[in-house]
Amino acid sequence: MRDKELNVKTVSFGVIGLGMMGREFASAAARWCHLPGMDVRPEIVAICSKRLPPDNVRWYTDNFPSIKQVTGDYSELIKNLDVDIVFCAVPHNLHEEFYCAVIKAGKHLMGEKPFGIDRKANERIRGIFLFSAPVHLQDFQRKTRNS
Repeated sequence: MRDKELNVKTVSFGVIGLGMMGREFASAAARWCHLPGMDVRPEIVAICSKRLPPDNVRWYTDNFPSIKQVTGDYSELIKNLDVDIVFCAVPHNLHEEFYCAVIKAGKHLMGEKPFGIDRKANERIRGIFLFSAPVHLQDFQRKTRNS
């Protein structure tokens, strides 16, 4: 969707996982207005958590009035036609299942490291990606060093 007055494209996000990493992403989206000259802006329109902790849901809905969908079923979020990109903030052992489902649904994916929990999971995710509709993947890598 484009805001005609500002010629800014709105990109709609769904967030799966409402814990710390989901909040970090949501907070970054909220600070987007501080980046000058951007012709795109993120908007969170859907959130998902298996247990839907009331305090977490309230934090999201209080801070992001653009949220129209709150669900405990990630498959409902990825079916949402209003969601362009899915930010997936789930435990590492769930990456393979969730990432493959998001890619198969034709959604763009932003995920956390490790992409897959092991080589087999990485190969499966890669295989789904290579033979699916054109989507973009973003895997956040953080470099660490031993002190």
